[in-house]
Amino acid sequence: MNTQTSPEKVTLTCRQIQVLLLMGQGYTHAEIAKILNITRHTVKAHACAIYEILGTASRVQAVVKALRLHLVNLQDL
Repeated sequence: MNTQTSPEKVTLTCRQIQVLLLMGQGYTHAEIAKILNITRHTVKAHACAIYEILGTASRVQAVVKALRLHLVNLQDL
């Protein structure tokens, strides 16, 4: 897993940011799927992509790293 992600190389899609923000608010994959009107499988795929892009292994690590990289704001959580 790549833990040395540089800020200029990190980009997330709008949907990935939506999923990340909802994960950061404590919603489950099932709840996120319902909110975004997508399947749980799609939410899981977005989560896996987020973890891979950010070089993290959990939702907490992903949210913290996204905050550090200024991909999301604390006010949005």
